[in-house]
Amino acid sequence: MNRLFGDARYVSCFVEDVEQGFGGYELTRHRAGKQESVARIVFWDAVGQFLVQTFDELPLEVLEELIQEARTNIRTR
Repeated sequence: MNRLFGDARYVSCFVEDVEQGFGGYELTRHRAGKQESVARIVFWDAVGQFLVQTFDELPLEVLEELIQEARTNIRTR
């Protein structure tokens, strides 16, 4: 994802930790010259589920897009 919403740009990037057994997407918000991590969605192999963490408020529309991106691009066996 790389999209403008309001006064911020939201950018996702793939993250993976083979040792811990997860892959997912980290979402950062770029606003007013600052970049901050606002959410992460991962698929944990051990539990066979997607998990969502949010670190700050974010629009539901942006979170839904992040979830869809993860479901589309992460192999779940």
